[in-house]
Amino acid sequence: MTSKLKTIATNTLAQLVAKFFGAGLTLLTTFFTIRLAGLDLYGDLTRILVLTAVGFTIIDFGLNAQGIRISHSKEAMLLHTLHILVLRSLMSVIVIVALVLLVYLLPGGYSSPVKSAFWISATSIFFQGIYASANSFFQHQLAYWKSTIAVVTGSLVTALLTLYYLYFSPTLPSLVFAVTCGYFVMALYSSLLLPPLPWKLLRSSTLHNLFTGALILGLIIIASVIASKIDTVILGVFRSSSEVGQYGFAYRIFDVILVLPVFAMNAIYPLLLQDQHSNTDTRLLSQSKRSLFVFGLIIGIILYLSSPLVLSIKPGMDTAVTVLKILSLSLPFFYLTAPLMWENIAKHQDFFVLKVYASAALLNFTLNFLFVSRYGALASATITGLTELYITILLLYSSAYENSPPH
Repeated sequence: MTSKLKTIATNTLAQLVAKFFGAGLTLLTTFFTIRLAGLDLYGDLTRILVLTAVGFTIIDFGLNAQGIRISHSKEAMLLHTLHILVLRSLMSVIVIVALVLLVYLLPGGYSSPVKSAFWISATSIFFQGIYASANSFFQHQLAYWKSTIAVVTGSLVTALLTLYYLYFSPTLPSLVFAVTCGYFVMALYSSLLLPPLPWKLLRSSTLHNLFTGALILGLIIIASVIASKIDTVILGVFRSSSEVGQYGFAYRIFDVILVLPVFAMNAIYPLLLQDQHSNTDTRLLSQSKRSLFVFGLIIGIILYLSSPLVLSIKPGMDTAVTVLKILSLSLPFFYLTAPLMWENIAKHQDFFVLKVYASAALLNFTLNFLFVSRYGALASATITGLTELYITILLLYSSAYENSPPH
């Protein structure tokens, strides 16, 4: 148990270092973007980056989790990494075309400049696919420090280019290009850190089996991102660029704080699959759920109390402060759903998890569509918390039911 906790801590730390640099530099460039280019431009940038992030999640499709689940050796995982890379690259091309067409159909705040600049950002979906595929091997081997190198390098490139363009040419296309270049560098470094891939062993049958095996996991992830991102898309249609910018900034801070349970479960998941039925795994999950919930509660209180500091970035961002306070109330639920979701997946309750997140996505979409046009960002933040509470209750019920002794 002690060695497992050490492995989890080391790999979680590696991911936190990557996020510290990536998120820290992102918040720095966000600060200068709002101060030098204004909330309207940042709001348009948020519209683009949110839809790009949807593309990231779609091409994830649970392929990494499935590859790790069926690989029992380093060599098997390297072979599956090759097939994940090929499959994800094909999916990236399809998703890029689909999202570019979708953006051109969106009304309201998705103006011509936003639509014109989106295709630049869409290419980063392909680069993210390369990085994510390489990361499947790093996760299986619990070698997240290699992934950290790629993330830190890409983040530095994005930050330096963004600051350069803000000083010389603060336009929407130039800022989008800066972000895209960072993803390109991240993809390049992660691919260089991989061992040589066995291209001669590429098989269409393996691609098919990997895709069908990951299908439910992929649908879970897609439903999850719809539940968490659709609010910003709807907000971008109905509300002003300034309000979208304030909501996007508040959610970016919130998103950074959400990484701890995600990173912890990234390290725990391979260990769960090594011996799903051992008592050690049961204790590990129970301890993870308790610890993460307590962490979420403490960090939520800190976030609520410190949210007025947003006004030091730019006076008048009262909406961002209120949004951050509302989101902070839901933080303990977000910290608890991560281990609950992967507990169910490790127990092969994939279809149940899919139903939970699909219904949550439908609930989130319906509530946002009904209330965002009238109440704006505050409604989106409130609905985010209610949706996560809904997910937590259903996953807790499943966990308690599965672990209850037979009568």
